Amino acid sequence: MVAFALLFRSLWHILKILFRQDEQKAIMLAVLFILTIGTIFYHNVEGMTYLDALYFSVMTLATVGYGDLAPHTALGKLFTIIYVLIGVGIITAVIANFSRALAEYHKMKKHHEETGRKPHH
Repeated sequence: MVAFALLFRSLWHILKILFRQDEQKAIMLAVLFILTIGTIFYHNVEGMTYLDALYFSVMTLATVGYGDLAPHTALGKLFTIIYVLIGVGIITAVIANFSRALAEYHKMKKHHEETGRKPHH
């Protein structure tokens, strides 16, 4: 349980580093925007419930694709092709920024350990 708490503490500090970056805020808005667009599209065109449409949008952008849901219309298939090409780029930017924040966190942590000072995040 202690390890779990320490993990979440570290994650909290990483997220604080991450959201100090204006670029990351813009990317997260882009993620929210593209998920909203996908959810609305799949609900209206493919007739999915909002939850199924959101689920499908997330699985598509995460490139998981369980295969339990799929577009059935030609328009849905064309949209999905464009959606995944744009969306994967946005998700890749989120992952890259998270990796940078993680590296910065570990660099700060190591520096504070070497100098004997407590980090102030």
